[in-house]
Amino acid sequence: MSPLFAVAAVRDRRLTRLLAATFTLLASIAAACAFAAPAERSEPAPLAAKSLLLDVTKAGDNFVAVGDRGHVLISSDDGKTWSQSITPTRAMLTCVSFADAQHGWAAGHDGVILATSDGGITWTRQDNGQELDTVYLDLLFTDANHGFLVGAYGKFLETTDAGKTWTPRKISDEDVHFNRLTHDGANAFYLAGESGTVLISHDGCRTWMRSPLEYEGSLYGVRPLSGGLLVAYGLRGRIFVSTDDGASWQPRDTDIKVLIMSGTRLRDGVVVLSGQGGNFFISRDACRTFHHWKPDDFGTSVADLTVATDGTLITVGEAGAVRIKIP
Repeated sequence: MSPLFAVAAVRDRRLTRLLAATFTLLASIAAACAFAAPAERSEPAPLAAKSLLLDVTKAGDNFVAVGDRGHVLISSDDGKTWSQSITPTRAMLTCVSFADAQHGWAAGHDGVILATSDGGITWTRQDNGQELDTVYLDLLFTDANHGFLVGAYGKFLETTDAGKTWTPRKISDEDVHFNRLTHDGANAFYLAGESGTVLISHDGCRTWMRSPLEYEGSLYGVRPLSGGLLVAYGLRGRIFVSTDDGASWQPRDTDIKVLIMSGTRLRDGVVVLSGQGGNFFISRDACRTFHHWKPDDFGTSVADLTVATDGTLITVGEAGAVRIKIP
């Protein structure tokens, strides 16, 4: 099993049953190491930009990516080159969010929460170091004070003081893994998870309603586009589209049954989804159809992607950070 697919398996309870004993053992080892070396730091790695990376985001004019072994990487040239920042953890970092060019946060395994106020050059820990069985899967800050953390087994936390304190909230009666939290730039939020979970909030995450998507597998994201258009994606090449802000959904046919983990929209409106095995799904007609594309020289799984200022895709995953041009 590839490292990236193993991370995805954490988000799907049916798959993680097969790995439960392994994760329990790893958690025990991690706990022992944490108490033995409370001041652990990530290690300088010349090939960090080619190691497993799981999330990437924009921070002002720069891009910041995070991944395995506490790696944080910064690029100031559209992802052509990357420099590593040393962090106070060696835990796997699964998510990163910046409120502006300077203020950012990252989180991941072992309950780790990191913060930076200098654009990602230096990082401090905001967690208490005791939540070793907690896995955070996504976080989102709407400004330099207000943010949200989601994760395995229904984890949902909110901060209004830049992460100094986090308040847990119960937003669903179902104890499912929350995989990705997205935002339309205004007041609407979309939360994707296992068991076909799509939760929608139109009041800044104060209240949530479940969207009626008829699917029992895991979903890894809901991407808001424009005019009530949403695209959701998940296991086995599943793609669903809503034209009425989640009131109803229609499936989109794909012949390639691979895990889809991420999605973005280019400046010209083209929607790109990506995932396992270097497979991409592209729509040029407002998500009415998706066409499969697999680059000839790229065959590793993609955990996340974003768009560089020159229109090139910046992907992160098993091969690290890779720039790819859409045909």
